[in-house]
Amino acid sequence: MKLITLIKKKIQKEKILEEVSKEEITDKKTKKTKKKRTMKQKLFLCLKIVISFIVMIITFIILFFKTNLFQTYKELWVQTAMTTMSHQYLATWFLSDEEIEEIMKKLEVENNENSNSSGVVIKKNEGEVTVEKITGTGYVGYVMIVPDASKVKLIDTRIEDRGLKLREIVEKYNAVGAINAGGYVDPQGKGMGNILLDTVIMNKELINGERDTSASLIGLDKNGRLILGRYNYEEAIQAGIKYDVKFGPYLIVNGNKQIQNANSGGLHPRTAIGQRKDGTMILVVIDGRQPRLQHRNKPFRIAKYI
Repeated sequence: MKLITLIKKKIQKEKILEEVSKEEITDKKTKKTKKKRTMKQKLFLCLKIVISFIVMIITFIILFFKTNLFQTYKELWVQTAMTTMSHQYLATWFLSDEEIEEIMKKLEVENNENSNSSGVVIKKNEGEVTVEKITGTGYVGYVMIVPDASKVKLIDTRIEDRGLKLREIVEKYNAVGAINAGGYVDPQGKGMGNILLDTVIMNKELINGERDTSASLIGLDKNGRLILGRYNYEEAIQAGIKYDVKFGPYLIVNGNKQIQNANSGGLHPRTAIGQRKDGTMILVVIDGRQPRLQHRNKPFRIAKYI
C-alpha cells in the first residue's frame, strides 16, 4: 500500500509539474500575443492621429480660404504674402487670381490728397537729434526726432554694381543716422539696390522715370519741408520739390489719416518719414527679416503712432 501510495503521489507531482509547465508555456504565448496586439494597437493609434491631424489641417485650410469665417485674417494673410518678392505662393496656392485681386483691390490705399507744406516752419540749428525705442505687440522699432529738418538729405548711394548699405552710408557721409528711401528693382532677388524704381529727382534733375508720368511722390524742398503729392516731373518742380522718391502708401496727409483698413499693406518691417507743423522731422523704422528677429508691423499702426 505504501509503495502504491508513493507511486500515486509521484504521478500526481509529475502531473502537477506538467500542468505548471503547460501553463507557463501558455502564459508566455499569451504575453507574446498581447505584445503583438499592443504594438499593432499603438501603430493603429498613431495612424489615426496622423490621419485626424491631416483632416484637421485640410478642414482648416478650406474654412480659412474658402469661407468668410476668418475673412479679416485671410485678407491680412493675402496682403502680406502678395507684397513680398518671394512668398506670394502662400496666397496663390490656395486662392484664384480673381480672389486675390479682389482682396488686394479692397485693401488698396488711395492717396488722392496732396500735402500743404506752406505752414511748416523750419527752425535751423535748433535742438539735438534724439532716438527712442518703441515696442508693441509683435514689433520693436526706433524713432529718430530731428528738430532741424534742413539736416535731412536724400542721397544717391549707388556705386558700380550695387548700392551702399546703411552702415556704409552713415560712415561715408559722417551722418547721425540713415533710413532707406525709394524702392529698387531686384531681378535676381539678391538685394543689390543699385537699380532705381520709378520717379527719382535729385537736385531738381530727373535721374529716373518718365517726365510725363504722374506718381505719388515723397519729396523735400530746398528748406527741408516734406512734400507729398501725385505729380509728374514738371508739376513736382512747380510744387517746390528739389529731391524726391516714389514710394508709399502715404499714412497721413495734412493731419488726415489715409489708411482706412487696418490690414492694408500687410505685416512687414517698416520705414516711415513724417514732419510736424513745427518742422520737426520724424524717422521711424520697425526691425525685421534678420536672424532671430521677425518683428513686423502694419502701416495702419505706424500711422496711429505718428
